[in-house]
Amino acid sequence: MLQSKSFVRKTKQGKVLKVVREHYLRDDIYCGASICKVCDTKVARLSSSASTILVLDTNVVLNQIDLLENPAIDDVVVLSVVLDEVKNKNLSVYNRLRALCSNTLRKFFVFSNEHHKDTYVKAMVGESPNDRNDRAIRVATNWYQRHLGGGTRVLLITNDKENKRKATDEGIFAETVETYVKSLGQPNLLDLVVHPTSEDVGMEDVEDLRPSKRKVIYIEHKPMSEITAGLHRGIYHQGKLRVNRYNPFEAYVGSESIGDEIIIQGRGNMNRAFDGDVVAVELLPKEQWHEGKSLSIADDEDEEEEDVHLVPNSADDAPRNRDTIQDSSSTVNPVSCRPSGRVVGIIKRNWQSYCGSLEPMPMPAGNGGIAHALFVSKDRRIPKIRIQTRQLGNLLDKRIIVTVDSWDCLSRYPSGHYVRTIGEIGDRDTETKVVLIENDINSRPFSTQVLACLPPLPWSVSTEDLMNPNRQDLRQLRVFSVDPPGCRDIDDALHCTALPDGNFEVGVHIADVTNFVHSGTPLDDEASQRGTSVYLVERRIDMLPKPLTEDICSLRSDVERLAFSVIWVCISV
Repeated sequence: MLQSKSFVRKTKQGKVLKVVREHYLRDDIYCGASICKVCDTKVARLSSSASTILVLDTNVVLNQIDLLENPAIDDVVVLSVVLDEVKNKNLSVYNRLRALCSNTLRKFFVFSNEHHKDTYVKAMVGESPNDRNDRAIRVATNWYQRHLGGGTRVLLITNDKENKRKATDEGIFAETVETYVKSLGQPNLLDLVVHPTSEDVGMEDVEDLRPSKRKVIYIEHKPMSEITAGLHRGIYHQGKLRVNRYNPFEAYVGSESIGDEIIIQGRGNMNRAFDGDVVAVELLPKEQWHEGKSLSIADDEDEEEEDVHLVPNSADDAPRNRDTIQDSSSTVNPVSCRPSGRVVGIIKRNWQSYCGSLEPMPMPAGNGGIAHALFVSKDRRIPKIRIQTRQLGNLLDKRIIVTVDSWDCLSRYPSGHYVRTIGEIGDRDTETKVVLIENDINSRPFSTQVLACLPPLPWSVSTEDLMNPNRQDLRQLRVFSVDPPGCRDIDDALHCTALPDGNFEVGVHIADVTNFVHSGTPLDDEASQRGTSVYLVERRIDMLPKPLTEDICSLRSDVERLAFSVIWVCISV
C-alpha cells in the first residue's frame, strides 16, 4: 500500500517546485507476541506467559531509562515512532534503548508502527508533531489490543495527563509509571521512578508545610530564545563550565567571545550548573571581579561538613553555605582582576550517573516508609543530590549510583533517584568498581562478536607471511624484551648489534596488532571505544582480548611472531 503526500517548495532562485513524498505501508509486519495466532511466532520476542504487554510513550523512555533497564520491567513494545523521537532528543538514551531491544535476555520488541497500514497515522491540519506522535502511539496500542484479543492486557504507560485521558476515552488501558510499578509489588523499584519537577515540588510541600521554607534560592534560567539573542548581541557568553576539583565553589567558563576564562564564584553564581554543562554567562560589574588565584575554601568546607549530621524533614531545611564570593571580598586586587560572571542559562546539560553514598541519618519512623536523604558524590565537584528511598536501611553503608532528574530554583539541592547499589563502603572490589564507573571505563567481558574476529588457536606464522615482500625475516637477531620475567603480554622488544665499522645497529620491534585488527570490524570498534588498557593495583582491563595480546601478538621467547620494526644505525663518535 502506498501513501503519497505532495507540497510545494520555493527554491532560493524563486522557483516553485512540487514535491511528492511516498510512504510505503505493509500488512505483514509481525507484532512480536508469542501468543499471537496470526503472526509468525518465530520472530517473537515477547514471552508466551505475558499477562500484560507494555507500550511506552516517548517521555517515559527519555525519563525512565534506568527503570526500564531493570529486569523486572519486561514484555515491552517499543514503537518506531518512539524510537525515532528518542534518537532525535537524546542519543545516549537511544543507544541504551537499542541495547535493551537487541539483548536476547530481555523481552523488548521494536514494532514498525510507522510502516503498518493499520497503525500509520497522517498529521491532521493544525496538529503539532508532538500531538500527532501521541495519537500514533494510542492508535498502535489500540491495534495491539484488538490484534491480540482479550487474553493479554495491552497497557499504555504515560505520565502525560492529556495523553492518558484521551487513551482512556478511546477505550485503551493506560497507567502512569508510578501506578504500574506499584502494582508489581516490588517497593524497591519505586526508588528508580523519576518524578517530574512539578511532582517533586509537591512532595516537599507535603513534607514541610511552612511556606517560609519555600523561598527562591536561585534565579530562573533564561529561555533559549533570550539566550540566543543575548549571545548574538554580546550580552551573554557561551562556554563549558569546569568546576575546580579542589574548590567546588569556584568554576571557570572558557569564552571565545572575550578570549579569556570567566571565573564563577559561589553556588549562587553557578546557578544550578554542573561540571561539564554548556552554559550562558553574564559578566558581573568590574568592581565585583576577583583576582585570578583560587580562593581558600577552609571556612566553607567546615560549614558544609555541618550538614553531614543533619536530619531534615526536607533536604532543603539545611542552612545554606555562604557564597565564597562574599567571604573573599576583602582580597580583591583591582590590578590583577580577571573577568567574573554568573550563569544565566543552561544550553546543554551534562548530567550523568554519580557514585557515592548517603549522608548518615536515623531511620524514619515506621518500617518501609519513604525517607528523604542526601547523596554525597565521590566527586566533590558535584553538589549533594536529594533522593527519596524506601530502602534507607540497606543503603546507608553502601556505595550507590544516583542520577540527577531536576533542580528547581526553590531547592538548594538537585533532585535525583537511586539507580543501583555497587557494594559495601571500603570494600576493595566496591571501590575499584567506583573508580571504573567514575572514569567511564568499560570493564565488561568481550562480546562473542568481538571474539569471533580472532584467528583460531594455536596460531603460527604462515607461509604467506614469510613470503610477503613487505616483511623482513629478523629471526637471526638476538632480540630482547624489557618486560619482567613471567610477563605474558610482551608488546615491545629491542636489539643492538655492533657493526664492523664501529657503529651500532639498534632496532625497536612492536607487536604487529594491526595485522589482526581490521578496520570496521567489531574488534576494531571495541578497541576504539576502550582506547587503552587500564591498569589498577590488582587487575588489568584490556583494550584487546587476551588471546591476541598474550598469545598471538606477544613477542615471547623462541616463538615466531609478527612485528613492526624500526631500525637505526647509530654512528659512534
